[in-house]
Parts: sequence; structure tokens; C-alpha cells
Amino acid sequence: MDQTRRRFLHLSAAALALGAFATLGPPGRSQAQAQARTRPRLLSARGDGAGGYRVSGLDPAGGLALDLPLPARGHGLALRPGGREAVCVARRPGDFLLVLDLEAGTQSALHQTPEHTHCCGHAVYSADGALLYTTETSVDGGAGRIGVWDAAAGYRRLGDLPSHGLDPHELLLSPDGEALIVANGGILTRPETGRSKLNLDTMDPCLVYLDRRDGRLLAEHRLPAELHQLSIRHLAQGRGRLCVALQYEGPGSERPPLVAFQAPGQGLDLAAAPDPVQGAMRNYCGSAATDPTGDWFAVSAPRGDLVSFWDGQGAYRGSTRVPDGCGAAPGDAPGTFFLSSGAGALYRHDCTTGETRPLPVPPSEAIQWDNHLTLCA
Repeated sequence: MDQTRRRFLHLSAAALALGAFATLGPPGRSQAQAQARTRPRLLSARGDGAGGYRVSGLDPAGGLALDLPLPARGHGLALRPGGREAVCVARRPGDFLLVLDLEAGTQSALHQTPEHTHCCGHAVYSADGALLYTTETSVDGGAGRIGVWDAAAGYRRLGDLPSHGLDPHELLLSPDGEALIVANGGILTRPETGRSKLNLDTMDPCLVYLDRRDGRLLAEHRLPAELHQLSIRHLAQGRGRLCVALQYEGPGSERPPLVAFQAPGQGLDLAAAPDPVQGAMRNYCGSAATDPTGDWFAVSAPRGDLVSFWDGQGAYRGSTRVPDGCGAAPGDAPGTFFLSSGAGALYRHDCTTGETRPLPVPPSEAIQWDNHLTLCA
């Protein structure tokens, strides 16, 4: 296994859970105690402030209810349908998948990508939970791949599919469950150079729909040619539109739109925030999420310390300040979101009132929440 991938470490990995579940007891706790604990509502990865990485969950009082070590920095999490399992994926260019038993609060398995690929940070399950799909990059040549794992058979590796582009990052299951929606960021990287971007002058991002069974390309969407340095990174599926969060790799003096929307059967429509907000986003969006109804979108801009909000028609509807705020997940009511900060804070934002309020966090933990939050339905 390429040691560069194994050694790659960066600032944190994080976890978050806001929902009813009891704090883990010590090893050997009674069966009654184990049965009393409920599952987390939100998950993330985190850094521990001392160079280590964990995946964690919070109880409603702000205590750590789930807290497991990671071999390196984690990134995205995916929830298996049924809610008992989740998987935490290594940050690019890592090589591990950590499977979590959410009812037991334990690690149920640790898997590694094959020698010929490395992880790109995200995963999604098929609608029946039988298969897991992961975004990956080929070690030889840098082509994007979609790893296929048999979750019903202990996450046995079945093979991989083409992503039809470079640098696949986030992927979603289409609403009908038949296709994978893949954000190909268009950036070439290689294991020997870690996260160095090798093709910024010629990068070619694209949003693709592919058949999840055989990898056949079903649809492909690109931004205007003059915006080929807008990397397509993160996705959120609303009730009527797909939200796409972008990162600009061009001149820092330029301020292109950083959010796009796609209606079924149509192309990508770019959307800009008002000039002061657009400038504050600093050309970088870190995650995208929908509220519980699918009628609101949150798009984070951690370098600008803000999260922007958009309605179901793709119109800008406001923003809130979150220092190093990147994680966003559906909240507990229509129009609400849970937000996390790399500085260790958690928030609940209500788009209907504009109120952002802090949530409790572990008082004695040096926590650095990572990029993404995942709702446990």
C-alpha cells in the first residue's frame, strides 16, 4: 500500500450527534444499560486538539455519546438505510472506511481501498442498503472511480465504476434510486504529491448521472467554458432541485458565483449572493445540505466564516456568521439546520426567523469539528 496515503494527515476529523442517545458506559456495562442507549441523530468526524482523529456523537446535553478513534483524518459519513450502521470515509487521499454500529456505539469493521485507488472522502448507500458506493481516484493516471462494496456481505469489495471525470468528490443517489449523481471536481492529484493540484489551467469539472449498476453515463453537465476553474464539489438534493456547491481555483481577485442549481432534465444554473456576501465567501464552499422539507438549502463557506441560505427556487435568502463553519445538516423542524464550526462550536439556525443559537458542546474536550455532518434518520 502506498505509504504516502497512509501518512497523510491534516487538521481534524470530527463528529457530531444531536439527538436522544445516552452516554456510553464503560466496557462491561450491563445488557440493560446497553439497551437503554439510543442512536445519534447527527454524526461527523473531528480532531481532538492533540493531532488525533475521531468520529463522535453528541447527546442533547452536549456530552460525547459516541467517540471512536480513526486511523487518519476522516471526512464524510453515510448512513445505511435502516439507521443501524454508518460508514466514515477517509479524507482525500486516504485509504480507509470505518463502519460504525450506531446501536452498540462501536466500530464494526475497518476496510481499506485496493492498491489501485484512494478515497476521495464521500460515500452513499443504495436505497436497499445492500451496496455502498465510494468516490475514489485511480493511483495510475488519476481517473475518477466509484468503488462498489457489498454491504450485505461484510463490505466485500465488488469492483469499481468510472466516474466519467477527474476528482470525484461528493455523490448522491438519485431520487428514483437508479442512478448515482457525482460531483467530478476536475482536479488532477497523484498519491506521490498528496493534495497538490496538478492541472488547474486545464481542469474540467462536470456533474454526471451514471447508472449505478454498470457505470453507464446517463447525463453530463458542465459550467460555461470560461468558468472551467470552478470545481464542482458538494451536492444536496432538495424536493425539486439539486444544489451544487463550488470552489474557485482561478485568480483570487475574481468573484464568480459559488452556488448552482439543477432542475430535473435541465442544465446548471449559477446563482450569486449579494456582493458583500459573495466577496465574504472567499471563493470556497465547503458543504451543502437541505432542511427536513427539501425546500431550503444551506451552503457553507468556512474560509469566510459564514453559511448562506437559499430557497427551493435557488434564490439567496440570507446568511449567518459561523467561525470556520463548514458542517451543515437538516435541523429538527422545517427551515432549520444544524451547523458546526472547526473552532468547536455547534449551532441551530432557523431560516424562517433568521435566528442562530449555540448548542451545548463537551466542556472539557478540545474538539475541532470537521467538514461534514450527517443526519441519522
